[in-house]
Amino acid sequence: MSYKYLMLYFCLLMILGIVLQKLWIELFSRFKWGETPKSYGPKRHVVLKAGIPTMGGVIFIVLSLIALTFVSNDKSSIIEKLILWWLPFGGAAVGLTDDVIKIARRSSEGLTSRQKLLGQFMVVLPWAWITAREVPFYLISDSSSLHFILTFVLLCFFAVGLYNALNITDGLDGLAAGASVISLVALLFVLEIEPCRLSLVVGLACVLSFLWYNSYPARVFMGDVGAHFIAGLLMGNVAMSGDLLLIFPISFIFGIEIVSVILQVISFKCFRKRIFKMSPLHHHFELCGWPEEHIVVRFWLIHLMGISLLGALWTWQVI
Repeated sequence: MSYKYLMLYFCLLMILGIVLQKLWIELFSRFKWGETPKSYGPKRHVVLKAGIPTMGGVIFIVLSLIALTFVSNDKSSIIEKLILWWLPFGGAAVGLTDDVIKIARRSSEGLTSRQKLLGQFMVVLPWAWITAREVPFYLISDSSSLHFILTFVLLCFFAVGLYNALNITDGLDGLAAGASVISLVALLFVLEIEPCRLSLVVGLACVLSFLWYNSYPARVFMGDVGAHFIAGLLMGNVAMSGDLLLIFPISFIFGIEIVSVILQVISFKCFRKRIFKMSPLHHHFELCGWPEEHIVVRFWLIHLMGISLLGALWTWQVI
């Protein structure tokens, strides 16, 4: 598919996304549905973010379905479509269930951690099995392909990990969305696989039209449905490349965020001490007194530098 058509699709989807997000915000405002911040999070969130419309990620699903239905130049096979789109739509279903329960209960608690993890694995396991059979994966381009079982296990681990890492990162206005834009653009430069181009352009239109309203101060949040959708789209494109190491630069800031949570939990359970004032890491800097918009932009820059550094090492096959 030529770039002129991709740019046209991007512009049309972007405009449609901005309009649909606006209608979504008005719908939630009318029925007084909105975010219920976690009571154990930063106290300023309880005051500033309560009641803000959420589940903006539903529009990602709508835009993607429109693109897949009406883009006639897409020559990808059924298997390629499955590898690219199973994780976004399947993950979005898990996230949507969690979000709907929160809205119905008017609570910050939806699915339990075990229920959410079970739902994620139910989505990931069949996808990883098919992908490991259909795509040859390499750690180094000149080496032999990875064994099926090892590939299957790594795909499951990275997919579930990215679902949760991106969800954890989505805690400040524009943070996860802006970082996702950087990752999607990086993949668009790196991957020369035609089916990936369309999925990445659709993903960019979804996230940028959302960021129109999610930038500080946010008027809408993406919810678990949006975070799971973006994570699945990133993972699907990495899988299409056949190079699992590409996941490290693409998910740089998301990885830092989830590692901060893991370290905090281990430190507290083992030593009864906290490494950070609060995890994930962006909340630590909030409690240090950094303005929210400064944290977001600086984390974007760290993500960009991380992608650049690890991307260079990946290109030179150091990682």
